[in-house]
Amino acid sequence: MKERPVMIRPITPHDIEAVLAINNDAVPAVNSLTTNGLTDIINFSEKAWVVDEGDKIVGVLIVLGPGESYGSANYTWLANQFRNFCYVDRIIIADSGKRKGYGKALYLALEEHAASTGTEVLLCEVNVEPENPQSMAFHASLGWVPFQDREHSPNKVVRYFKKLIKSDVETT
Repeated sequence: MKERPVMIRPITPHDIEAVLAINNDAVPAVNSLTTNGLTDIINFSEKAWVVDEGDKIVGVLIVLGPGESYGSANYTWLANQFRNFCYVDRIIIADSGKRKGYGKALYLALEEHAASTGTEVLLCEVNVEPENPQSMAFHASLGWVPFQDREHSPNKVVRYFKKLIKSDVETT
């Protein structure tokens, strides 16, 4: 039997259970979600992709554009600072998919999308408290630049990162 190739593709309703499991296994690097919470974020999203290894989902990227009525404190703060952006609400690679280049592949697909739509900047946050050194190193390795730390509560601090995008869209 021939193996199906690894692919990045949009999240489908069939994927919700697997995406929810990957998300909740990654807490505290990301916030836990319920099925309804995940579905809501996907409905708000500009892009919601999975990495599909052919027989299982091993990665997730959910991105929101400006102007959404999303209740995330991080999204709201960033939306007040930037006008033309894609906000990475979450990027998660399951343990079985780590060290295979999937996170980088998701971000390259996002950069391509952003450039093709004239998006100026990619934005995200990474936990400082509780610590997430792997994500800090990952973002730095891909050219994301930290620009501010923000305390949400005792023991909850995030660091905001951005990456400027060179647009494929001509402006006149």
